[in-house]
Amino acid sequence: MKKLYIFLTTVCCFLLIFKSTFANESSTRILVTSTEEATLSSEIAAKVLSIPVKTGNLFKESDPLIKFDCSFFEAQKDVVESELESARVTLKSNQDLVLMRAIGDYEVQLSQIAVEQAEAELKIAQLNTDRCIIRAPYDGRMSDIFVNEFESIERQQPLLKIIGSGSLEAKLMVSSKWLSWITVGYPMQIVIDENGLMYQAKVSSIGANIDPVSQTIDITAKFDENYDTLLSGMSGTATF
Repeated sequence: MKKLYIFLTTVCCFLLIFKSTFANESSTRILVTSTEEATLSSEIAAKVLSIPVKTGNLFKESDPLIKFDCSFFEAQKDVVESELESARVTLKSNQDLVLMRAIGDYEVQLSQIAVEQAEAELKIAQLNTDRCIIRAPYDGRMSDIFVNEFESIERQQPLLKIIGSGSLEAKLMVSSKWLSWITVGYPMQIVIDENGLMYQAKVSSIGANIDPVSQTIDITAKFDENYDTLLSGMSGTATF
């Protein structure tokens, strides 16, 4: 009887230890990240006229995110358009004159070159005016704004940070021992700290290298749906 008691006690202790170990090995911390994230900068030096989308606000693809005062570029475009029209009139006149043998082909060729040059300058002017508005490359949310309205900015200066509202994913780091059973498509449940809600996700990719010091490997999980209550930067715990 005493031996049976000792045996049962040993089995119970083993099960408790096994359960504790399994629970620890099947849970890990995660960070929610977005597959679409970008810091936008300007291609021109100008003054900020307005920032229609404020921090935290949602936007749609092609919505204007920031507008610049481009009165100089618009005036420059008007000048080039006038020069192009003048060059075309000159070319037409010289084409008529060469038919009457009043001038030679050389003058017509020069007129044609002048038209082509004005057309190229107009393309440049049009590009500059198009750059007066930075539009959203995709649907998303405004994360950070680094400038204020009426400030003068330089070329390549960081202006806005945006996060896409497309697919969100979870980044996690797990023990390399998990590779004996974890595979792409393996399901998990993720509880988010910020809202206490649970979400379903699956392993979408497994890292190619194991950290030799910590003996861990990076894993990426994709959420089963585009949950409206999830935001990039949230953190939580994943349980397999």
